[in-house]
Amino acid sequence: MKYLIVNADDFGYSRVFNEKILELIERGCISGTSVMVKWINDAQNTQVRRLVKLHQTKNVSVGLHVEFSSTLYGQEIDEQWQKFIILFGFAPEHIDFHKYSGMPTEYLSDGYPVITAFSKKFGVPCKNLGITQKTEWMTEAEEFRGTQRAMEEIEAWLATLKDHEYYHVTYHPGTFDPDSKSSLNKEREIDAQKVIQLFGLLPKYGVELASSRDFAAHVRAG
Repeated sequence: MKYLIVNADDFGYSRVFNEKILELIERGCISGTSVMVKWINDAQNTQVRRLVKLHQTKNVSVGLHVEFSSTLYGQEIDEQWQKFIILFGFAPEHIDFHKYSGMPTEYLSDGYPVITAFSKKFGVPCKNLGITQKTEWMTEAEEFRGTQRAMEEIEAWLATLKDHEYYHVTYHPGTFDPDSKSSLNKEREIDAQKVIQLFGLLPKYGVELASSRDFAAHVRAG
């Protein structure tokens, strides 16, 4: 059996995006979501409570989607980590980085090692972006970016997965939000369909949907 973490990025960015992410969790098609805590507001309180409930009743990992606005990396991560705990009542179960493509070089070379240090400090999985030294809290293989791939490529990738290994695929599902300035706004509905199609393909390739919570337990077990 192969184990696949299917994560939806950008929870909190838009109430419209949130609704689709919650729907996919309820349908059992994804096993995690990463939260942009800076964007959470009172209008999302009901959705936050729904996510907390799903976290309690389903094998879904809820993690922190770090956003850097300066080079005060440690301070920014700590503030966002603490805000996450206040919002959800529990600590992030994984940690990753929002929109690293096209970011200033120092955000990658200097910022991401701070994220991986937090990952090790708190014993939570960290997305393997292939841009820093790999740790035991990252999957052996780099993250597969499902948003950028056609379904034919995704299925070909599924066929390469190895037994007993954990893998990570990232999507940005949602419904078009006319009020959002997200660069992926139009792609989010396509991503939601990809997630559903991917879930339907897992049995064919002997792949089990797993969460970052499962991966953390695997790491701790050695």
